[in-house]
Amino acid sequence: MQRFLILPLAVLMLSMGGCRKEAGVGGFATQSAPASSDSAKLRSLGYLGAGGEGAAPAASAQQAKPAPPPPGKQAPAIPRKLLRTVDLQLEVKDSREVARRVEELVNRLGGYVAASNTQRQGELFVYTLTLRVPADHLDQALNTFRSFAVRINREHQAVEDVTEQYIDLDAHRRTLEATERELAALLAESRQKGRKADEIMEIYEKLTEIRTQIEQIRTQLSSYDKLAALSTVNLELVPTESAKPVADTSWHPSDTVRTSIRNLIDFLRWLVDFLIYAVIVLLPVFLVIAAAVLILRWLWRRLGRPFRRKPPVSPDSGPPPPPPPGGAPAAP
Repeated sequence: MQRFLILPLAVLMLSMGGCRKEAGVGGFATQSAPASSDSAKLRSLGYLGAGGEGAAPAASAQQAKPAPPPPGKQAPAIPRKLLRTVDLQLEVKDSREVARRVEELVNRLGGYVAASNTQRQGELFVYTLTLRVPADHLDQALNTFRSFAVRINREHQAVEDVTEQYIDLDAHRRTLEATERELAALLAESRQKGRKADEIMEIYEKLTEIRTQIEQIRTQLSSYDKLAALSTVNLELVPTESAKPVADTSWHPSDTVRTSIRNLIDFLRWLVDFLIYAVIVLLPVFLVIAAAVLILRWLWRRLGRPFRRKPPVSPDSGPPPPPPPGGAPAAP
């Protein structure tokens, strides 16, 4: 009986083992394509080497190392930001011609004239120019300016390094931009989940504040970029003594005649105005004062007589004798 039971069990076990082998072979055949595609993806990302399964230890070693930060998150290398300012005063023979040549040179180098001021001194002109010259061509421009001059009266150069301020501002901008992205994602999530309006408005206000700070920093960075790319040259062109004429050509007799006639008309106008003022204002005031003086004088004469004392006259004494003619007065 036991022999009959052992034989079917052995056949069953053999059949089950064959099915497992077929299943294993079929499964490997069906899954070989996806496995190869996944390996290609992993190999492209750097997790597998060229040897496939044989490179598994190398892949595990690469995974053990810390992954470098993405290239987009790294701060780019920033060149030095130098703000150069040059003050230059030149004596030239013809300031007008030199000013024209300076403007042409600056425009040809890619700069521009930021400000221009012209002051007349007799027959000559003094030019004060504020020039923005590309930093790469600043030395070339200065050498050309010096070649235009007969004498250099003043030259001063100042360099301000704002690289550290620029790096700090750029790092702060990147931090704010990362915070802005997180707040934007949080705001979108809050709106999708239908949170309270107060929470959404609080996130929105914070996001608006951060965006404002980012724009301010970008404006300051842009200002630094422009100042570093274009140096400032304050140029003053003064004519030399030899450029001044020997005789004063500014004298014009016709101008003198016109000035004299203008002064005469002004004097006559003042005289007429004074006469009108005297007739209308001074004459009535003088008449009133004169009338008041006459009235007071008449009152004084009229009312002051009774109060005057006359000298007493003695009855025995007669009138004094008249003095003798041509002689000394008689003795009493």
